[in-house]
Amino acid sequence: MLDEEIIELFFERSEKALEELEAKYGKICLQTSYNILGNYSDAEECVNDTYMKAWEVIPPQIPEKLAAFLGKITRNLAISRYRHN
Repeated sequence: MLDEEIIELFFERSEKALEELEAKYGKICLQTSYNILGNYSDAEECVNDTYMKAWEVIPPQIPEKLAAFLGKITRNLAISRYRHN
C-alpha cells in the first residue's frame, strides 16, 4: 500500500492504518529501536508507542515522507526510553 493511502486511512480514523504501518514499516521501526535499546521487549514497546504517537498526530499533520516520520518518532522514543533505563 502506498504511503498516501495509509495517511488517508489515518484521516478516516481507520484502524487498518495501523495494520498497514505494521506491515510496511514494522521491521524497520523494530530494528531502529532495538539498535538503540538492545532489549527486544523494550524495542517492541517502543514500536507500539510509535504507532500510538502517529495515531495522535495524523491528522492534523500530513507527513511528506512517512518512513522518515516514523523513523524520527521511533528514534526519539527509543532514546528517551534508553535515558530512562
